[in-house]
Amino acid sequence: MRFPFLLIIGVYTFCAAGLALIPGTDPATGEPGSPMSLFDAFYVVSFTSTTIGFGEVPHPYNAMQRMWLTGTIYISVAAWSYSLVNVLALLQDKGFQNAVRIANFTRHVNQIRSPFYIVCGIGETGRMVCHGLDHLGLRFVVLEINDERLQELRMEDFSVDPPSVRADAKDPTLLRQAGLMNPNCRGVVALTDDDPTNQAIAVNVRLLAPRVPVLARIRDTETETHIGVFGGDLVINPFEQFAESLAAAITAPERYRLRNLITGLPGSVITVIDPPPKGHWIMCGYGRFGHMMAEELRSVGMSLTVIDELHFGDPGVDIKGSGSKSEDLKAAGIDTAVGLVAGNASDPKNLSIAVTARALKHDLYVVVRQNQMKNTPLIDAFDENLLMVPSQIVAREFLARITTPLLNRFLRLIPQHNEAECADLHRRLSSLNPGHYPEIWDLTIKLSRAPALMDLVNAGGRFTVGHLRADPFNRGRRLAMVVLLVRRANKNIQLPDDDFVLRSGDRILLAGSLTAKRHLDLILRNANTLNYVMTGQESNGGTVWRWLTRNHPPAIVPLPGESECLPPLEHETESLEAASDPDGEGAGGKADPPVG
Repeated sequence: MRFPFLLIIGVYTFCAAGLALIPGTDPATGEPGSPMSLFDAFYVVSFTSTTIGFGEVPHPYNAMQRMWLTGTIYISVAAWSYSLVNVLALLQDKGFQNAVRIANFTRHVNQIRSPFYIVCGIGETGRMVCHGLDHLGLRFVVLEINDERLQELRMEDFSVDPPSVRADAKDPTLLRQAGLMNPNCRGVVALTDDDPTNQAIAVNVRLLAPRVPVLARIRDTETETHIGVFGGDLVINPFEQFAESLAAAITAPERYRLRNLITGLPGSVITVIDPPPKGHWIMCGYGRFGHMMAEELRSVGMSLTVIDELHFGDPGVDIKGSGSKSEDLKAAGIDTAVGLVAGNASDPKNLSIAVTARALKHDLYVVVRQNQMKNTPLIDAFDENLLMVPSQIVAREFLARITTPLLNRFLRLIPQHNEAECADLHRRLSSLNPGHYPEIWDLTIKLSRAPALMDLVNAGGRFTVGHLRADPFNRGRRLAMVVLLVRRANKNIQLPDDDFVLRSGDRILLAGSLTAKRHLDLILRNANTLNYVMTGQESNGGTVWRWLTRNHPPAIVPLPGESECLPPLEHETESLEAASDPDGEGAGGKADPPVG
């Protein structure tokens, strides 16, 4: 890139200097005169080289000057031609274009001033994760090696256009340029099509930025183990995840429902799932998914018959066939079976099996594996009991865990609860936002997140879970919110009661409605609102007054007894309007506390 420009500069310098050294001719007398000035020589060479042709200025030339300018024309035109050809070739070079794209991508990433995530790979699962992050109001950047997928992503609708670039995500340099070292980077999601690349991304992130959580999708259990050695925070195998979930749904349906409720996309409509029955099952397809399903079903004591044509002869396969023929299903004992899993890698084949099975036994519990989202209309046309979509399983798990790191710890604690406890907690969480998945978020009691509360705690005030759940507009009521877990140092406190005292540095996992989340943020940040929650007294103190009284926490007045929670989601708008009306009355008919 430099040589063409240096060539132009050199040609101009040589031609202008030579012209300035040639003696001129006095136009009046015809006698030899002084040469052109260096500026006049440069001016003449400039318009001569660009073939503009202003004539012989500033005065007629002599023969020597004309000869020099003739040479200048040929040399400069040749130099310009050579340079332009090289510049055009450079602009069409793929490597140069990619370098420009990466430079623009890096510039856009550096302009992000809010928390963001890096999504590596935007297949079906990656796009779901992107839309989920966008739904939650979170920024993200995209690395994808397939240009066609990038073009499709750019055509989709997001609240803010995400920075994206065509690049190999396992390149550590590109991960840095994507903002891995940026303090606003909250996590990396590895969702490329092959396990080794996801493994490399996980390892690179672990070595370059240990503070950043990385979540990787894998399909090979050997790869999963290898990533675990390098400390990957979360590795999800969708087949294994679903197999374990189905087995758990058979043996512990309430625990399964609770887990499904917590990991659902906040605000979306809850999908009601019929619990799978216990008894004899038929498994059609014995690939990776079939292996894991068979292993999990047998581990929970279900009798199982496996149908597969390709793997017939392998241990565990009972009948040779596809399962789409009634003879295969009858031989597998469909008359006595309670459930069937169509788990092949082909959607039409799975639907064929499901339709045949339902025709033979209408009340059979049918689980269908959907491999491609484009077949959703076909799947929807069949009334299956349970649908297994690998991309959705991975996307849901990733979104739930990467946006709420404490949730992962709580999910590991759920098996400690019996069925009755899980049913009770499911009932409580379902009532927070009826018909919809609740918001799940975590909170750390620190200055940047809860400045008003930190002033209170530092002054010796006692702030309890009950205060956390109090309605900032009527402290006699409780927000539609449940404290699921408090993480204090290395100790887990599950479902603390209202008298539990919170401390600085506590990490809290909460579930609730969107209104409750906003009202809680008001309590944590506004000292006057916090004072109302603690004492029931309204305060209009400004910054100076709060600074003078910072060492004197308010006298705590016990909270009134718990009554009903805030109205459900359909009334959230009204509640927010009441909260924003300074002259009106807040929820419950009492005046709003001062905000300022």
